[in-house]
Amino acid sequence: MSAEKYDAIVIGAGLGGLSAAGYLAQAGKKVLVLEHHTVPGGYAHEFRRGKYRFEVALHALDGAGPGGWAYPALSELEVLDQVTFQRMDPFYTVRFPGREITAHADVTQYEGELLRHFPQEAAGIRQLVDAMLTVFFEVRRFMVDGELGIRPSMAQMPARYPHMLTAMSQTWAEFMGQYIHDPELQGVFTTLWAYYGLPPERLSAATFIFPWVSYHLFGAYYPEGGSMALSRALETTIQKYGGEVRYKQTVTKIEIEDGQATAVLTDKGLRAEADLVISNANPPDTMLKFVGREHLPERYVAKVEDALQKPALSNLVVYLGLERDLLAEGWPYHELFLAETYEAAEDYENMVNGRFHKAGLVISHYDQADPGCAPAGGSVITLTALADWDYADQWGTGGDPAALDPNSPTYYRKNPQYQELKQAAGDALIDRAETALPGLREAIKYVEVATPLTNYRYSLNPGGSIYGSEQTVDNMYLNRLSEKTPISNLFLAGAWVTGGGMSAALLSGRSAARRALAHMDGAPDAPLMGVDGAVEQRGESPIPHLQSLTLTAVQSNREINLKAPGQTAVLICHTQDTREAAKTVNLAVRRQYPLATDVMIASVIDLSGIPRMFRKIAESAMEKAYQKMAASLPAGFDPADYLLMLPDWDGAVTQAFGLSGVAKQAAVVVLDANGDIVGVSQEGDLGETAVKILSLIE
Repeated sequence: MSAEKYDAIVIGAGLGGLSAAGYLAQAGKKVLVLEHHTVPGGYAHEFRRGKYRFEVALHALDGAGPGGWAYPALSELEVLDQVTFQRMDPFYTVRFPGREITAHADVTQYEGELLRHFPQEAAGIRQLVDAMLTVFFEVRRFMVDGELGIRPSMAQMPARYPHMLTAMSQTWAEFMGQYIHDPELQGVFTTLWAYYGLPPERLSAATFIFPWVSYHLFGAYYPEGGSMALSRALETTIQKYGGEVRYKQTVTKIEIEDGQATAVLTDKGLRAEADLVISNANPPDTMLKFVGREHLPERYVAKVEDALQKPALSNLVVYLGLERDLLAEGWPYHELFLAETYEAAEDYENMVNGRFHKAGLVISHYDQADPGCAPAGGSVITLTALADWDYADQWGTGGDPAALDPNSPTYYRKNPQYQELKQAAGDALIDRAETALPGLREAIKYVEVATPLTNYRYSLNPGGSIYGSEQTVDNMYLNRLSEKTPISNLFLAGAWVTGGGMSAALLSGRSAARRALAHMDGAPDAPLMGVDGAVEQRGESPIPHLQSLTLTAVQSNREINLKAPGQTAVLICHTQDTREAAKTVNLAVRRQYPLATDVMIASVIDLSGIPRMFRKIAESAMEKAYQKMAASLPAGFDPADYLLMLPDWDGAVTQAFGLSGVAKQAAVVVLDANGDIVGVSQEGDLGETAVKILSLIE
């Protein structure tokens, strides 16, 4: 089969894919974008009914103004030259039982609003806002340090970014609970939890904090023409620099030869070759279907399958075209949240279980921010609540895979039970909205209801997810799937990598393009947001004498060249005083990687403090320790592979890795098969840290 040839192919024209393709095209690369849908944008697109234009997903874009984290991407990709962004202030209003609160886009004004309603919590409110601002600016510093290539080692990260790392390790409930205690105030402050798909008790604090500060400090924006205008602008930039976007091309396969991605195939019979591939499609499809398990390490397959089992929630959206001019009536809200309870966890349960008559929802009114979306005398609003894929036995389909196939007689749109459930859910939201907009039903000209299955139809995201995999503490940042994959010229972008949100998607594409260009140029890379960019000295070692440093193992006399170990290696650098760390790290790593062929583990014992006259005694002690441990190994385990004790007589290795004080605190160093340093740590639980660093290589 003949094929076209490109420098790079991008799978999926969501904002992450469009952003990545734009940067690659600007860099002079020949780029092809392949999109399943008929239009660009993923969730950032529109549809029309008569003279009404409906926004599919965007409520407000954070970080789109000067100083915001999305601003560089919007500027560099020439979106700001093509699209006008309206700053929205107030950002939103929330109506709880007995209380309505206006959330100003200005952080100080919003703080003042909270102080008026909760004066007894004044000190805690101020402390919480200050703590969130501190976390945000550490994240921004982390990103800039990555761009400049000056991020510190993992061992040094806590000193450079202490507040960021704390937020990444806590739930939002834990972080918030340090400062404010009134349950009603906590409910009010947490209004935006639904933007991220989990209640405070499960949601990563950092995931809540970053966009919250971005909205309130740098503004909440809406693009004139809707999110489709943003997507079309990115498409224009790609085409301006010679890139190409093709629609109705559903990717079915990524060809792999000698461990490299070489071509992409679609359902229309297209076969395109490329030197590099970036996939903005969901990773389970990308890696398990397009690439195939046979080309991937088992541990990586397990990690992708784990993400597949944890899709974030989807949503239920009612799109309404009204024969009623809400602007002329003085309707003051762009976003009005209606909450029946201050308890987010209770609200979450209502949404998941389909109790839409009492679930929290948001009424979004687009006419003020997006002139022209409705005809004269009309208005466009949407009603949105989170919703679960599995509600009512997968919305009446019984989980039948054929229900997702448009060519199947059991396709969900032909299913009467699905239609009945969809109608009932939509009616429940309309009934709720009528409490805020009396006479709403009588003004409806057009109505469309979208469910999680609708989201799947257009995005192909498992579970109709709108945030990728769920955004818990244990499933974000270091624990999320990396942009890098075991296929060195295949990268991932999008919500499954960075988390949900349109600003995050733009940044994901920017970061993936950075990696791709570095790969093409044979240069080291550091992602803008990924934690693996923070590890020590990825690439050639800066220590000259480490280039050929070889240590000899006790008893087996096996020589280990640390510059070329030939496989992934974990080194535990310690002295006699800190030798217990070797046992801890061994146990933790072997639980995840039981075989020596999976990971080599070696104790690098710093003996520089031992006088030369006592070296024989030290050698004898190490040999006895080796023999004792060898006797405890299970049958069939060769001690020469599982007990690597490497004497570092002059401390050269410890110094080479920039370590000191291992007599008081041991350290771990992880090398890849080429001897390049993946990570270094000398703090905390070294076993857990070693396992996390190893996951970066997968």
